[in-house]
Amino acid sequence: MSKGNINYKYLRRRKNWFQRNWKALIIYIILILAVLGAGAFVCIRFTPLGSKLGITQGNESKENKASPGADNNAQGDGSNKNNGEQQTKEVTWIDLKEPEQQKEVSYTVPAGVAYPYHIKVNRAANCVTVYGIDESGSYSIPVKAFAASCGRAGEETITGENYKTSDMYVWRLMVDNTYGHYAYRISGGYLFHSVPYLKAANNTLETEEYNKLGTFASLGCVRMCVRDVLWLYENCPQGTTVDIYDDAANPGPLGKPESIKIPLDSPNAGWDPTDPDETNPWHKESATLSGVQDITVKVGDTVDFLKGVTAKDTCGNDITDKIAVSGRYTTDAAGEYTMKYQVTDAIGSIATAEMKLIVTK
Repeated sequence: MSKGNINYKYLRRRKNWFQRNWKALIIYIILILAVLGAGAFVCIRFTPLGSKLGITQGNESKENKASPGADNNAQGDGSNKNNGEQQTKEVTWIDLKEPEQQKEVSYTVPAGVAYPYHIKVNRAANCVTVYGIDESGSYSIPVKAFAASCGRAGEETITGENYKTSDMYVWRLMVDNTYGHYAYRISGGYLFHSVPYLKAANNTLETEEYNKLGTFASLGCVRMCVRDVLWLYENCPQGTTVDIYDDAANPGPLGKPESIKIPLDSPNAGWDPTDPDETNPWHKESATLSGVQDITVKVGDTVDFLKGVTAKDTCGNDITDKIAVSGRYTTDAAGEYTMKYQVTDAIGSIATAEMKLIVTK
């Protein structure tokens, strides 16, 4: 470009303008840069772009680096605690239900029925089931079940259907010179009666024979404890039908009840524990629980409710394995929880006790 083409006058004017306004120009440039910088900061901090770049509000980014588990996928209550708080642990509650007690079957004898019951003896299972009559006249309602002792090998109890009960005796001399209490004839020389007594007296029970209840032990009759044979004696009139059959696999619709055992060295050994006689010394005894006391554990610990706890039945036999514990508790949180212990023995005596489970931090 030749020198003649340069507009020196224009250049001098531009130079004079910059000289006069350079300070203001610098201020404008600084303001523009400040506005742009602030906008960029807000955009990065409060938009998904900031999350992708690892920039979040406050100290959250640092907290997440320190606690990898405290993210949006946290389990439990689903809350992500800020300010260094730990995630809340989910509380699991444990419900221990009370054991179901064997309930008496609800049965009302229909009016005008001469024979309200039908007795079935399962010889093979040593179990007696009593059936009540339904609206159609059939004996289809199982009402009672009793453990029994039928004839031992060589002295088997008869089998058959439609035997009719007849003679009834408060005490009956047996063929081996023992006595049966509440004897009730089935057919011929076969009777329902108690476990044998040495005399016609309530305190002369043959204890060893009593402890065989539920097994084959008799000379052909059907032995039962006093409580059970007395029920037949009082509720099944003479002429009641009796069937005797074999089914070892199925004792009956109500199952086969347990029988309590009498320690041979017990001072009460001559008495049947189920005998309702008011002078029966067993009436002063009952099932018991021992060792039940409050337990203290820390959050997260396991609890052994049965440690140091024992139970005995009316006759003093150990039935610790029958103890049931019920109640609602958790060891995931501090608190106090009331728990109940219960045990029921073979003759229906029930013992209960309560304790507190104390869970501390």
